[in-house]
Amino acid sequence: MLVDDDKALCQTLKRALGELGHVVEYACDGISGEYFARNGEFDLMILDIGLSDKNGIEVCRMVRAEGAALPILMLTAKDTLESKVKSLDAGADDYLCKPFAYSELFARIRALQRRASRVMAPVVEIGGIFFNNLSHEVKNGNNEIKLTSAEFQMLEYFITMPNVLITRSMMEEHLWGAESISASNSIDSLIKKLRQKLGWDARTGPIKTLRGAGYRLDR
Repeated sequence: MLVDDDKALCQTLKRALGELGHVVEYACDGISGEYFARNGEFDLMILDIGLSDKNGIEVCRMVRAEGAALPILMLTAKDTLESKVKSLDAGADDYLCKPFAYSELFARIRALQRRASRVMAPVVEIGGIFFNNLSHEVKNGNNEIKLTSAEFQMLEYFITMPNVLITRSMMEEHLWGAESISASNSIDSLIKKLRQKLGWDARTGPIKTLRGAGYRLDR
């Protein structure tokens, strides 16, 4: 499902994605996008933020509020950290700025499809922590644990790839994109903060440190 008020772009993307075997429906306004999201069967949504009638972040938030778990890729000209954070907090899975290379868009779609193929139950329990991938809540019993957007994305990434080595570069690309220039210790710092908030010990908790390689979530 493609929602963008640039009709020419919608038509171009529909043709390009069609050549890759995708069946694409598109809408040029947010209200129509919401209607299709409610009533259609889609594997992925590409959603513009700057729609003429309704902000794409509001559309994203509505889709998540109604329990839809399909991956959402925000495609927008708004290249600001604030816009990215708001999109991710609203429930978006990825964020790509215009102008973009088709090869990168297609690669991000493939990545989201791979993640979606690892079907996750609505609520997952790990180490006494309950992760709700529909409401984006993390709880210890009845107590909600407040995570930052980056911490939530990191935990979600681990849960979708259990028992798999995740390198620092893999996590950096997932959190900040292929062009990330974050400091090399950013991931280690985030892991430390995430463990502290979840009450997971660095040695005995589910997230294991593989020295010189990366991290792994044991389930």
